[in-house]
This record gives sequence, C-alpha cells and structure tokens, in this order.
Amino acid sequence: MRKVGDIISDLFRDQFGEEFHESARSSAELFNSWEKIVCEAWLYGLNTGHKTEDSPFTDQSVEEIPAAAAHSKIRELERGVLLVEADHPGWVQILQIKQVELLKAVQRRCPELDVRGIAFTLNRNESVIL
Repeated sequence: MRKVGDIISDLFRDQFGEEFHESARSSAELFNSWEKIVCEAWLYGLNTGHKTEDSPFTDQSVEEIPAAAAHSKIRELERGVLLVEADHPGWVQILQIKQVELLKAVQRRCPELDVRGIAFTLNRNESVIL
C-alpha cells in the first residue's frame, strides 16, 4: 500500500512536471532546515575566524545559537530573496550581523534555489515564534 505523501508527490509531479517537483522539494527542505542553517552560519564565523572587532559573538556564543533559530523563521522565498521573520527587534539585529554567513549557508545547503539575498522583518503578532 502506498503512502498518501507518495501519491500526492506523484500527482504534483504529473501535473506540474519534474522541475516544479524538485523546486518544491528543495524549498521545503530549506524551510525545514532553518535551525541547522543558523547553527552553520554561527559556527562558520567562529571556525574560520571571520569575527569582527565589533561583533558581540565569542566562542561562548555557541550556546546562543538555538535561541537565534528559535526566535526566527523563514517566512517566504520570492525572486531569490529569503524573508526571515524574528519575534523581537533584538533578534533581527543579531541575525543581520550574521547575514553574510546565513546567506552562504543557505546557498551551500540549497544551491538550486538561487537565493541571492536575505531580508529580515519583525513579527508584529503578540505570539512568540516557536
């Protein structure tokens, strides 16, 4: 017996073609791997010595990585720009500091999506992003 997910996947592939199916799969992978992308971006900066004089991050910042990922999420991907939403202006600033490393991590993880930039926005809802 086939799984429902396999049936739906086959229907999309048949209806929209293999290219659409692969793009959708890559996009889903990107959205589901945000925490790993944030971790990779922080560790990249720490391991390669790309810390700047004004960067507040030190080797002890590794403990902060899950918090940065937990307080943000990918909202959408449109025209090569990834829109990331955070639940507090402070988290937006912290993520902006790591924007270059985040973009590189996204590009390494999903090169087929051709992500060329990252924009950040504040979640205006009262609820916390989880």
